[in-house]
Amino acid sequence: MTDNKTSGWVIFGLLFSIVGVVLLVLSGYGYQWGWWKLGTAFTWLLPGSILLGLLGFIFGLIYWFARRRGMAGGDGKGAWTAIILGLTVLATVGYWFYQANQFPPIHDITTDTQHPPSFKNIVALRADAANDTAYGGPEVAQIQHKHYPDIQTLVVDADYEEAFDRALQAAKKRPWEKIVTSNRQVGLIEASDKLPWFGFIDDIVIRVDSTTNEGQTKIDVRSVSRIGKGDIGVNAQRIRDYLDTIRSLE
Repeated sequence: MTDNKTSGWVIFGLLFSIVGVVLLVLSGYGYQWGWWKLGTAFTWLLPGSILLGLLGFIFGLIYWFARRRGMAGGDGKGAWTAIILGLTVLATVGYWFYQANQFPPIHDITTDTQHPPSFKNIVALRADAANDTAYGGPEVAQIQHKHYPDIQTLVVDADYEEAFDRALQAAKKRPWEKIVTSNRQVGLIEASDKLPWFGFIDDIVIRVDSTTNEGQTKIDVRSVSRIGKGDIGVNAQRIRDYLDTIRSLE
């Protein structure tokens, strides 16, 4: 193997790895910006990034071994760059694939599975969404209780007015995209949250209601994805973080 041939391995390795990284990043942001549909991102761009990342990794590795055996000269930084970038692509896709298989295939999580909070103004905003706002019933509730037993109604030691103020303040403290509804009279708060990379939008509804115990108010939350069968645990974690924020305001 000559120096020219091995330097070619590095050049192609770098090219493959760099293009793989670009395809990986743009697969999500391109969908978010409306450049292509989700099917294009998952069918062509993500698999393409995996293939190019793998090729970049292999080409860089071949040059590195050749250099170690004294069959190639020059600086090995380019080969290491190709290897690292290729591994970055493979590790990123592998991580999300692993995450997708660690969580149940549901996208509608609520603290009250018997009488989940209902969306109002957000319904119109989800007109083109693949998932509607109708709750999945006992089957979804059973899966949720098995995987997310900690997602429960929060009862606060505060009267209704104070509890609603706290619930609204907590919603504003969360890094959600926007508050859609804030209705003190009926105890309703609605919000939307936009995820990074692919820009998937999830919707949140918060219900504040009095209890039979004087001086106590219950707060229920529901978080639903607009697209996708599963949610890799995002909705459950969003509810946890929101309830923790309310607790921090006590």
